[in-house]
Amino acid sequence: MKSQFVIDLLKSNSNRFTPVQLEKATGSPRRARRALFLARKEGVILEAIRDGGRAVTAYVLSGSMPAIASAPARKASKAASPKIAAKAKSVKVKEVDVSRISNEAKAAIKAKNLETIKTVHAKTKQNVAKHPITGRDLTDEQADVLEEFRALEFAYETEEQTRNAARAAVRENLPKEFYAE
Repeated sequence: MKSQFVIDLLKSNSNRFTPVQLEKATGSPRRARRALFLARKEGVILEAIRDGGRAVTAYVLSGSMPAIASAPARKASKAASPKIAAKAKSVKVKEVDVSRISNEAKAAIKAKNLETIKTVHAKTKQNVAKHPITGRDLTDEQADVLEEFRALEFAYETEEQTRNAARAAVRENLPKEFYAE
């Protein structure tokens, strides 16, 4: 839709417009830049005429005006995207008349879906532990990290205890120095 501003200006001003005209039509410099981008994306070839420096004085259409649909650019680009079109072709959806399915088949489908949900749920929440501070449920990864941290803390504490015991033993076994005057 924003590219329509550029197209309308080109049609009304004999394939030429100024940046000021575009800003007035769109309402802001940001929208004007976006309109230029979308118009160029849709195939409008514009040549910027400069005043000898960096400033653009006018935009001129180069070539012919492409046929552009009046649909918004976003929808048109999604529909024309080759990746999405390829996915749409590769996916085949079976339409099933639900009224023709028996109650036993519906019950079997529900049971199968329930089993699938239970297995997925069991995989994701094997260890429902609570966080020691927040009290929230922990995921398996968070529980593993906490367990690893506890193991590291325990190893540090035991190492600290052995150091303190060694320091105490050294203090006890060192001869006391006696100074006499």
